[in-house]
Amino acid sequence: MSPPAIHSKSGSSFFWVLAAFASFAVLFLIIQTLAAKPGAEDPRAPERIANSAEIMKAQSEIIANMGLNDATKKTVIFDKTLAVLNSRKPSISTQVVPGSPTQMKQAAAPATPAASPATVTPAIK
Repeated sequence: MSPPAIHSKSGSSFFWVLAAFASFAVLFLIIQTLAAKPGAEDPRAPERIANSAEIMKAQSEIIANMGLNDATKKTVIFDKTLAVLNSRKPSISTQVVPGSPTQMKQAAAPATPAASPATVTPAIK
């Protein structure tokens, strides 16, 4: 006689566990829906809406003054800016990344008197 075949119930166990999680999710959703209270309106909402409208108006005026509303003018301005940026030669950045070896070396070095700030020249005239 051969031994009886063993039936694997791992598939059904998986679906029972999946069903248990789904039932908890449905129960949580029902409780959240029933217990939900309408939130109080933020008393600063009208002020924020007014500030947002003022900012959007100012930004649209600035864009109009720069001539960026017209697609052809915008293309000309951006092409000119791109040409200026492409004409510059690449150089080594003086910006130090926190935690980098350069920053650690600078932090370990003794403090020196502050140097005068570098002058900044405008890119486009």
